[in-house]
Amino acid sequence: MSEVEIYAQLSNSMIATGLFAMVWAFLLWVAGRAATVTLENNGGILMKLAVTVFGFVGLYQFNLSGSFVSNNFQLAGHSLAVLKESGAELSARADAMIANTGASVDVPAFSLMPNWIGILLILSLGYLIIGRLWLGHDK
Repeated sequence: MSEVEIYAQLSNSMIATGLFAMVWAFLLWVAGRAATVTLENNGGILMKLAVTVFGFVGLYQFNLSGSFVSNNFQLAGHSLAVLKESGAELSARADAMIANTGASVDVPAFSLMPNWIGILLILSLGYLIIGRLWLGHDK
Protein backbone atom coordinates (compact mmCIF):
# COMPACT_ATOMS: atom_id res chain seq x y z
CA MET A 1 0.00 0.00 0.00
CA SER A 2 1.32 3.44 -0.89
CA GLU A 3 1.29 6.57 1.23
CA VAL A 4 -1.55 8.04 -0.85
CA GLU A 5 -3.62 4.86 -0.43
CA ILE A 6 -3.10 5.01 3.34
CA TYR A 7 -4.39 8.60 3.40
CA ALA A 8 -7.35 7.61 1.18
CA GLN A 9 -8.18 4.75 3.53
CA LEU A 10 -7.95 7.11 6.53
CA SER A 11 -10.24 9.60 4.79
CA ASN A 12 -12.83 6.93 3.97
CA SER A 13 -12.79 5.51 7.48
CA MET A 14 -13.16 9.00 8.98
CA ILE A 15 -16.18 9.71 6.76
CA ALA A 16 -17.87 6.50 7.90
CA THR A 17 -16.96 7.17 11.54
CA GLY A 18 -18.27 10.74 11.27
CA LEU A 19 -21.62 9.55 9.92
CA PHE A 20 -21.84 6.98 12.71
CA ALA A 21 -21.08 9.68 15.31
CA MET A 22 -23.67 12.08 13.88
CA VAL A 23 -26.39 9.44 14.13
CA TRP A 24 -25.55 8.68 17.75
CA ALA A 25 -25.23 12.38 18.62
CA PHE A 26 -28.75 12.86 17.26
CA LEU A 27 -29.99 9.87 19.25
CA LEU A 28 -28.38 11.30 22.40
CA TRP A 29 -30.39 14.45 21.75
CA VAL A 30 -33.51 12.26 21.43
CA ALA A 31 -32.62 10.63 24.77
CA GLY A 32 -32.25 14.07 26.35
CA ARG A 33 -35.64 15.13 24.99
CA ALA A 34 -37.17 11.88 26.26
CA ALA A 35 -35.73 12.59 29.71
CA THR A 36 -37.15 16.12 29.64
CA VAL A 37 -40.59 14.93 28.55
CA THR A 38 -40.53 12.20 31.21
CA LEU A 39 -39.67 14.75 33.90
CA GLU A 40 -42.29 17.26 32.74
CA ASN A 41 -45.03 14.63 32.65
CA ASN A 42 -44.03 12.79 35.83
CA GLY A 43 -43.30 9.63 33.87
CA GLY A 44 -43.48 6.39 35.76
CA ILE A 45 -40.67 4.04 36.66
CA LEU A 46 -41.00 2.06 33.40
CA MET A 47 -40.54 5.20 31.32
CA LYS A 48 -37.54 6.23 33.41
CA LEU A 49 -36.00 2.78 32.95
CA ALA A 50 -36.61 2.86 29.19
CA VAL A 51 -35.01 6.30 28.85
CA THR A 52 -32.11 5.20 31.06
CA VAL A 53 -31.40 2.12 28.93
CA PHE A 54 -31.71 4.17 25.73
CA GLY A 55 -29.39 6.82 27.19
CA PHE A 56 -26.75 4.27 28.23
CA VAL A 57 -26.83 2.62 24.81
CA GLY A 58 -26.51 6.02 23.15
CA LEU A 59 -23.59 6.98 25.38
CA TYR A 60 -21.84 3.69 24.70
CA GLN A 61 -22.27 3.99 20.93
CA PHE A 62 -21.19 7.65 20.94
CA ASN A 63 -18.08 6.71 22.92
CA LEU A 64 -17.48 3.85 20.48
CA SER A 65 -17.52 6.23 17.55
CA GLY A 66 -15.04 8.50 19.35
CA SER A 67 -12.82 5.48 19.96
CA PHE A 68 -12.90 4.70 16.24
CA VAL A 69 -11.68 8.23 15.45
CA SER A 70 -8.60 7.69 17.59
CA ASN A 71 -8.13 4.19 16.23
CA ASN A 72 -8.36 5.38 12.61
CA PHE A 73 -5.42 7.74 13.15
CA GLN A 74 -3.43 5.12 15.06
CA LEU A 75 -3.94 2.58 12.27
CA ALA A 76 -2.95 5.08 9.60
CA GLY A 77 0.19 5.94 11.57
CA HIS A 78 0.91 2.22 11.96
CA SER A 79 0.49 1.64 8.22
CA LEU A 80 2.87 4.50 7.48
CA ALA A 81 5.41 3.13 9.99
CA VAL A 82 5.22 -0.29 8.31
CA LEU A 83 5.65 1.35 4.90
CA LYS A 84 8.70 3.26 6.16
CA GLU A 85 10.13 0.08 7.70
CA SER A 86 9.84 -1.64 4.30
CA GLY A 87 12.26 0.90 2.87
CA ALA A 88 9.83 3.20 1.08
CA GLU A 89 10.63 6.88 1.08
CA LEU A 90 7.96 8.87 2.89
CA SER A 91 7.05 12.54 2.81
CA ALA A 92 7.66 14.87 5.74
CA ARG A 93 3.89 14.78 6.33
CA ALA A 94 4.00 11.00 6.77
CA ASP A 95 6.96 11.25 9.13
CA ALA A 96 5.06 13.85 11.17
CA MET A 97 2.00 11.59 11.32
CA ILE A 98 4.11 8.67 12.54
CA ALA A 99 5.60 10.90 15.23
CA ASN A 100 2.28 12.50 16.22
CA THR A 101 0.46 9.19 16.56
CA GLY A 102 3.37 7.48 18.30
CA ALA A 103 3.10 4.75 15.69
CA SER A 104 5.30 1.70 15.39
CA VAL A 105 5.26 -1.49 13.36
CA ASP A 106 3.28 -3.16 16.17
CA VAL A 107 -0.45 -3.15 15.45
CA PRO A 108 -2.17 -0.71 17.83
CA ALA A 109 -4.76 -2.13 20.21
CA PHE A 110 -8.32 -0.80 20.06
CA SER A 111 -9.46 0.88 23.27
CA LEU A 112 -12.87 2.14 24.38
CA MET A 113 -11.23 4.33 27.03
CA PRO A 114 -11.42 7.97 25.92
CA ASN A 115 -8.88 10.64 26.77
CA TRP A 116 -9.63 12.99 29.69
CA ILE A 117 -11.70 15.44 27.63
CA GLY A 118 -13.73 12.54 26.23
CA ILE A 119 -14.33 11.28 29.78
CA LEU A 120 -15.64 14.73 30.76
CA LEU A 121 -17.93 14.76 27.71
CA ILE A 122 -19.36 11.30 28.43
CA LEU A 123 -19.86 12.13 32.12
CA SER A 124 -21.60 15.41 31.38
CA LEU A 125 -23.84 13.82 28.73
CA GLY A 126 -24.60 11.00 31.14
CA TYR A 127 -25.68 13.47 33.79
CA LEU A 128 -27.75 15.55 31.38
CA ILE A 129 -29.66 12.49 30.20
CA ILE A 130 -29.65 9.94 33.01
CA GLY A 131 -28.65 11.81 36.16
CA ARG A 132 -31.20 14.55 35.66
CA LEU A 133 -33.89 11.95 34.99
CA TRP A 134 -33.39 10.25 38.35
CA LEU A 135 -32.41 13.29 40.42
CA GLY A 136 -35.15 15.55 39.05
CA HIS A 137 -34.83 19.14 38.03
CA ASP A 138 -34.62 22.44 39.84
CA LYS A 139 -37.69 24.63 39.96
